[in-house]
Amino acid sequence: MARDNTLAVRKGILTLLKADAAVTAIVPAAQVYTQVAPNPVWPFIRYGTPSVLPIRASCLDGMEMLVAVHGFADPRELGGAIVETAEDHASRLGSAIARALDGKRFDLTNGYARIEWRGGQLLIDGAEADAFHTVQNLRVRCVTGNE
Repeated sequence: MARDNTLAVRKGILTLLKADAAVTAIVPAAQVYTQVAPNPVWPFIRYGTPSVLPIRASCLDGMEMLVAVHGFADPRELGGAIVETAEDHASRLGSAIARALDGKRFDLTNGYARIEWRGGQLLIDGAEADAFHTVQNLRVRCVTGNE
């Protein structure tokens, strides 16, 4: 029987990000969004579009998910002066996202999920002048038992 844990994985990843001190030192937990980020305040994090494949074997009925977590940052200013460029800000955010999630495991109904960081990208954000976008790619393996 197929077990799609997409919802549980999204909730698990967002919970881990919102609970990580290094991440929330850059982006407040209230600015960590699902795929929908309505009028976000910069910097912010947005969960990406997942792709899911089933895993079936004897006594195993799980799934593997590929998903990206996106971080958006602009220059940091203090007293009207730039103290961190958008590129550096987004780079630091990407690193914090990767560290917060890589190797983490969380429980699912009848099993668990394990996250593996698969690399990332740092891009100029085309929608905003002087802003950057980090993309952190994840593989999530969900292991659940057959019933």
